[in-house]
Amino acid sequence: MNTHASEIAPLEKLLPPGTNVAYIIGQPFTATEKVSHNAVSQHNAELLLTPASTQKLLTALTAKLYLTDEYIFNTSLHGSISKQSVSKMEFNFTGDPTFSRDDLRNMLKRLKASGITKIDGDITLNQSRFNGYNWGNGQVWNDQAVCYATQASALVINNNCVLGNLRRSADLKKATIYIPEYEPIILTSQVDIISKEQQQAQFCDLEVIRHPNNNYTLFGCITPSKRNLPLSFAISDPVTYFTALLNAELAQANIEFTGNVVESFQTVNTAVIVNHQSPPLADIITKMMKESDNLIADILFKTIGAEYFQQPGNYRNGAKAMREILAGEGLSLASNVIADGSGLSRHNLVSAQTMFNILEYIISHDDELQLLNTMPISGVDGTLQYRRGLLTKKLTGKVVAKTGSLKGLSNLVGIVKTEKNHMVPFVLMVSGYNPKPRDADKPKQPSPLTQYSAAFFNTIVSHY
Repeated sequence: MNTHASEIAPLEKLLPPGTNVAYIIGQPFTATEKVSHNAVSQHNAELLLTPASTQKLLTALTAKLYLTDEYIFNTSLHGSISKQSVSKMEFNFTGDPTFSRDDLRNMLKRLKASGITKIDGDITLNQSRFNGYNWGNGQVWNDQAVCYATQASALVINNNCVLGNLRRSADLKKATIYIPEYEPIILTSQVDIISKEQQQAQFCDLEVIRHPNNNYTLFGCITPSKRNLPLSFAISDPVTYFTALLNAELAQANIEFTGNVVESFQTVNTAVIVNHQSPPLADIITKMMKESDNLIADILFKTIGAEYFQQPGNYRNGAKAMREILAGEGLSLASNVIADGSGLSRHNLVSAQTMFNILEYIISHDDELQLLNTMPISGVDGTLQYRRGLLTKKLTGKVVAKTGSLKGLSNLVGIVKTEKNHMVPFVLMVSGYNPKPRDADKPKQPSPLTQYSAAFFNTIVSHY
């Protein structure tokens, strides 16, 4: 047992009463040594807790093991060609999370370059790759209008997300919304600009209502500021959104089309005319891990289910496939609850011990998996670039870990590089975190969580 293990436990006094902490600190190792299964310090290791985005470690590992680094998503255009026209035209979507309007434009340019000037009949948008819900069970309903929780549908374009901002200067009574003119959604603002005191007295906040056909209303109130408030809107109807973009791009390409755009979940039978390929899975996983991209994670989760069971993917078969694939590597999820691939679902329950087992496997097989390189680095990149508590000179570049945060919880799973040139695997899961409101009359102090994180990692860096 490490002589400094006893220095970790007292740090919990930095956190508010009622906070749950679970952690495992593994045996230090070097680049020439194998990681040990032994823990030098642990607390509540078997307690089932909400993993949040540390769930993406499980998703990334499962995808690497089963889909492999070379896996690609194909978005294909099908149909029957006759001279300069095409009939029975169909887009087949497989959930490519990187597919963009530029990719759509390039597909239509290639279609036009092949001599096609007209589309006869309707255009079908095929989403048979997935079925079931586009959100995982247990995801918070009021997050669904925000881009980080956009739906994981087979049809994805521009991340199923629209960006804008809200102008709220003091000379206005009502806040005004800006979105680019080329975005085919409707946004209405009924937001009052009021003082902080009025906001508190009225129990008022900024809220959004989603209407059909990607129509949104912002209402409530906001305090004035010279800075515009950045906004992100999750597309609530991907088919309607894609249809508007498709019609605009067809007109731009001078391809005649007078039919309708319809949706289908049946198997595509016509020949491929144009095909678009995503970047390889290795690149997609790096983006998912560094940026904690929920859309990528849930699409990978469903895709694993689709490939493993050779049927339309969904959250149910994705969870079953993950369990079986990881069990084949000696990694049991038997006592854990797996609801999605992103960690957005509050139904997920994973222990620190399970996370530590996953981490050990990733470290031991890093030559083949190359997953450690995808994790954020404290003060350097990804979700740890500006992580409070880890931005000191002593800790910058020393913590390499996957983050996981939701309301009331904060998790980290990864390795710490110490002053003795050791690497220390760790799992840290903090939940039930509910600090007292900050007293506006007192100087601003680091939050209890920031203080705890700094003390936890400083102890490891200095003494392990």
